[in-house]
Amino acid sequence: MSRLLLIAGVWLALATITSCRLVCYYDGEAASRDSTGRFTPANIDPELCTHLIYAFAVIDNQNKLVPINNNISLYKDLNNLKTKNSQLKTMLAVGGPNFDNQKFSTMVAAANTRSSFITSAIALIKDNGFDGLNLDWQYPGDGQPQDKTRFTSLCQELRTAFQAENPPLLLSASVSAVKAMIDKSYEVAKIASEVDFLNVLTFGFHDTSETKTAHHSPLGALTAGDILTTEYAMAYWKNLGAPKNKLNMAFAAYGVAFTLTDPSNSGVGAPASGPAEPGCYGGTAGIWSYYEICLYIKGGDLRWIPEQSVPYTVTEGQWVGYDNTTSIDAKVKHIVDNGYGGACVWALDLDDYTGQFCQIGSNPFISHLKSKLPATTTTTTTGGDVCNGKTGLHPNPENNTTFYNCDHGTGTLQSCNADLIFCDSCKCCNRPSAC
Repeated sequence: MSRLLLIAGVWLALATITSCRLVCYYDGEAASRDSTGRFTPANIDPELCTHLIYAFAVIDNQNKLVPINNNISLYKDLNNLKTKNSQLKTMLAVGGPNFDNQKFSTMVAAANTRSSFITSAIALIKDNGFDGLNLDWQYPGDGQPQDKTRFTSLCQELRTAFQAENPPLLLSASVSAVKAMIDKSYEVAKIASEVDFLNVLTFGFHDTSETKTAHHSPLGALTAGDILTTEYAMAYWKNLGAPKNKLNMAFAAYGVAFTLTDPSNSGVGAPASGPAEPGCYGGTAGIWSYYEICLYIKGGDLRWIPEQSVPYTVTEGQWVGYDNTTSIDAKVKHIVDNGYGGACVWALDLDDYTGQFCQIGSNPFISHLKSKLPATTTTTTTGGDVCNGKTGLHPNPENNTTFYNCDHGTGTLQSCNADLIFCDSCKCCNRPSAC
């Protein structure tokens, strides 16, 4: 986004580009991997994403937020990226798919235990230079029935405490994309009003525990009545009361790979005997990073699932479903057409950050995603009455193709790209029909 300089008492704007919200996870465990799989904050392009989320911190037996393995040095390295991009926001995630949910249940059970967590979270976040907290409880519906309303209380109390900080801290949550789990886990409208954004985890709809091949992150439905899709999940959150501008569609920079029972029977829904062989760098059976996919599918049989707008490739008896540039384009079009707030990606370390595997430049997955999200360009600096006492993005009442980026009363006038207007509902540049 635009950066401002104060020279001789005059605010000047530096012409730069900003995009829709693009939230990228950094998996702290990647720093401990061997060889090419090792990925540290030094490998992150600070201009690639609008928000970086460090995954993960945990909750201890005193209901406090604490680092894993005392990895404070990685926190500092991540936040030092803001010296190269002053508009970058960083957040610390708590939880994750492998975290003991009972820790969450115990922490949210009473006001005093929630208070202990909130106090510790503010201290850990501020002491290490983060801008906010990401709640990654997977999922409240897997715990006690009361956890649904207690999660709401946690969000409300976090928001109150975060707003009292100067500057206020950001709050987000990563949430289920499966209807049954959404219904069990969330008071959607209530939590949506407390967070800055929601990452809807629209991947992992299918996995290699199933006996038939299936794409894990389809956009549309393969058959009538199939609700394990990205389209359905995003619409369901919106229809339950989450503002569409707060919803981020999740992208997985990895594929889910099966071993075919019979390599001659290799379509969607073909019998599978289990996960594919582990990737040679990630080392997890049935999960191939994007850069491993680029390596493994050379010479494979690339196929397209038109109903779901996603590809898969069959190679040497292995079946892998993933996203490529064509499916990314289709998903971004869905984001834009529906006025959603942006995208999130799991995870930076799974992209081809060196460029040696896909051979189309560094970070090809996330770079392509970023290039397709609507962007804006800074043109000049002003503020006037529009920014008086305000922070954030606000419409220009004189021209709907421009808007003001306000920072505590001082603003920058920015212009949307061609054919886009500024939509106050999503605080973004979008097509007029989507506003």
